[in-house]
Amino acid sequence: MGSEVAIPRTSADTQRGCESTSSRDLPMIFKQRIAILCLALVAIHQSIVACSTFFLTNTISKFQANQAYFADLCLYLAAMAIPYLPGCASFVALQRWINQSHGALVEKFTSTVTSNRPNYRNHAMREKVTAVLARNSFPVLKDYLSFVHDLASFSLNSLLSISVIVFLLPTQLVSGYCLSLALCFVIVISLQKKISQASSRSEYAYLRYSGLLCGFWPNAALGNTHNESIWRAQRETAGREFYSSSNRLEALRQSGNVLLAAASLGPTIFLIVAIARDGNVAPTIIAALIVSLTRIFLIVNSLSTLVYRVLDYSSLHARLKVLFDARSDLATHARETIAGVVDIWINKTRIRNVSEGKSIVASSTCGRFTVTGANGSGKSTFLLALKQEYGEACFLLPADYANLAWTKDCHTLSTGQRLAEHLAEILEIKAVRCILLDEWDANLDGDNIQKIEKILHSLSATKVIVEARHSRSQT
Repeated sequence: MGSEVAIPRTSADTQRGCESTSSRDLPMIFKQRIAILCLALVAIHQSIVACSTFFLTNTISKFQANQAYFADLCLYLAAMAIPYLPGCASFVALQRWINQSHGALVEKFTSTVTSNRPNYRNHAMREKVTAVLARNSFPVLKDYLSFVHDLASFSLNSLLSISVIVFLLPTQLVSGYCLSLALCFVIVISLQKKISQASSRSEYAYLRYSGLLCGFWPNAALGNTHNESIWRAQRETAGREFYSSSNRLEALRQSGNVLLAAASLGPTIFLIVAIARDGNVAPTIIAALIVSLTRIFLIVNSLSTLVYRVLDYSSLHARLKVLFDARSDLATHARETIAGVVDIWINKTRIRNVSEGKSIVASSTCGRFTVTGANGSGKSTFLLALKQEYGEACFLLPADYANLAWTKDCHTLSTGQRLAEHLAEILEIKAVRCILLDEWDANLDGDNIQKIEKILHSLSATKVIVEARHSRSQT
């Protein structure tokens, strides 16, 4: 064995650091080019709708004055029909926006966790990230961006509706509209924190519950009553927590909705009644008011919907933060280094720390190193430390390699055949100079162990083979 370090450290595999915290992930969603197109289509849609109100008012006025109104009527009908084009197109753009944002988020998670060995054996982190990314990320993003789409639409609708009230209807209604707006936002401010907290609790409860539901098949179908009864108890506890938290959240949101409806409709109803009972108001104003009642209540309902959507933002943002916090946790753990005390044997030499083991392996250009030790002694930790140290020069094949992606589909092969195929594929990777195997013999019979032994013996002539095995395998 020479003194040359056979496995060089790769700069690409050193600490990548935290790309951003959860508070910096939000702009990623709005940097998609399709977002501008989507919101522009919403603006066009609402502008045309606002024009329809103007044309309808002109039509009614000219009709009452026995003037020619046909042109205004045609413009009104066109303004009612044309908005469907940009309106429907905005929803197509919205779906593309959702898809692109989700793809960007998945890429951010991938970039954060790639080559992040300290997290690999963190089962709690694994379950959390899997639940968030695989099961929750798309629905949460879809709900959030749909909210943004609706909020933009309702905001423009409300803004243009104010113009309608100011220019087309009795001015007294403006004060009612402004009072409604003020009352609504007082309600929003008072309920925002409670809804945000309730939404976070519901989201985390759902993640725990859905995680348990992922264990449905083996626990329910295998027939082991012991496992099934434990799973049922855990599922029922998590289910009660989720259902209860989601019920409380919805009750809180709908209570806010009732208050908002009262705040938005109350002042307007009072003012309409006051105007109608005022003996000094001109009959033409009363006529215009009665004709416009439907539009007035549509405008006020639009205000209520707008403010309620603002209230709903607290809930949606809390769910989105759960998503970003999972990536933030990954980025924090990415700064950790695998090190510390181990109690393992490498080719019958006792090793008490990771650095000592690294120096033994790094001193060779080829050969076979067998790592043994008791359960929990640090065999897998040592392999992860080698992978973290030398990056792409090492290929780590974990004990649970069934879910790794491979060029060839080997699911129909036996365990021994599958392992042989994977080793052949690893051999074709030019950058790999060291193959790390974590208990490759755990599920193989004697014949298959002998076949893989021959393959590894052949590979060790040109590669460094480091294999973690139970001591019994060497007996």
